[in-house]
Amino acid sequence: MNAEIFIPMYYMVLLTLSVFLLSTLLRFKNILVDKSHTGSELMKIPLPSSAAEITKQADRNLANLFEFPILFYAICIVLYVSGKVDDYFLLLGFWFVGLRVAHSVYHIFINGFIGDMPIRALLWLPSLAIVIWMWIRFISLL
Repeated sequence: MNAEIFIPMYYMVLLTLSVFLLSTLLRFKNILVDKSHTGSELMKIPLPSSAAEITKQADRNLANLFEFPILFYAICIVLYVSGKVDDYFLLLGFWFVGLRVAHSVYHIFINGFIGDMPIRALLWLPSLAIVIWMWIRFISLL
């Protein structure tokens, strides 16, 4: 049962690699097809403000995938090492991944706002709550 916690981690890595590939392909499209920027312009971090919006959003989303999901990877490893993996933790892990996939798709391709608040926050906040709950639940099982 313990090793099953690596399945949601695998899907998170797959999501991250997919967004990386998309971001890279969009940069190449801007350089080679659209001819809107030179290669040196689009390899800068952050991207120039004149880059295509979808390219900037894919780039921002990729950065997001290296920020707070680290807490998810950490709790999964801690659960595995401690032998505390159970069906509920697995369910929470899959819910987290599903919400992160939905967040990435929305962030990259739609990215609407209500006033100043991005609607994608409605997908991000529950995923944050799941990771916090996973940590709280783990600590309560010690």
